[in-house]
Amino acid sequence: DLADNSESPDISDSPEDEVTSLEEEIRNNMEANQTPIMQDKDVFNILLIGSDTRKTDGRRGLSDAMIIISINKKTKTITATSILRDIYLQIPGKQNNRINAAYALGGADLLMDTIEQNFKIQVDRYASIDFFAFIDIVDAVGGVTLEVTEKEIPVINKYITEINRLTNQVETLDHLIEPGTLLLNGKQALGYARNRYIGNNDFERTARQRRVLEQVFHKIKDIGLLELNSLMNKILPQVTTNLTQGEIFSMILSLPSYAKYDLQQWSIPVNGSYSNMRIRGMAVLGIDFDKNIKEIQKRIYGVEENQ
Repeated sequence: DLADNSESPDISDSPEDEVTSLEEEIRNNMEANQTPIMQDKDVFNILLIGSDTRKTDGRRGLSDAMIIISINKKTKTITATSILRDIYLQIPGKQNNRINAAYALGGADLLMDTIEQNFKIQVDRYASIDFFAFIDIVDAVGGVTLEVTEKEIPVINKYITEINRLTNQVETLDHLIEPGTLLLNGKQALGYARNRYIGNNDFERTARQRRVLEQVFHKIKDIGLLELNSLMNKILPQVTTNLTQGEIFSMILSLPSYAKYDLQQWSIPVNGSYSNMRIRGMAVLGIDFDKNIKEIQKRIYGVEENQ
């Protein structure tokens, strides 16, 4: 949320020595770390970007969701890796900042470059959607079935109200009434995926985003090619991507194969590899890059530490 990303100078920053130490770690990772950017002909990495753009005025928002989808043909796995938006790192050519600022500062290209250089992983392509495209994609697949708790309902409804105001609809339209296993439409699923106030803040939110993504994938993989073609004609005009037409066509044809792959999901930073800090008034995650790079190589590429 844009409000969540504003600086709050009235709250004191972390001790200067801690900040200096983190800045030095970031510099060493970018400049002295000899780990090459990992790439493998059998692994294709697509960065999914969900921006918090609320209006169709062409203005880029911050990247509210960043998920790397890794298709590994060798291990027959599809791995969804969420990157938490508050990770503090070096944005190439810019001041150190939270990773979600990279998209607002330089679009998908700068965000891809930021991920590659900080995490030593090749990002092959990207696909970016905003709030309204997210809603239309979920509606196009017939909604998603998810477990919603009583505590989540008021937060989801708050986000639904915001979208209703932006689209000049009745504020309470599509509000959820009762918890349970519910079939959510696009607007409701967006409220569910944006929720960072219940549970472990952004860690929980990225898990919700991956649950929605998994549901969409399960819906798409079960439909025939003709229906899939019709669905793609609805969805693709709303997606900004550098995937070529040939690559998109190839992926559509490969869906029956991908449907049999194992789905894995996780997020970075991993447990025990980060600390909550405050720098220049921003709440950030200071992370151990080495630990997270090793975990990326293990989970996405199957590289063990002793190799």
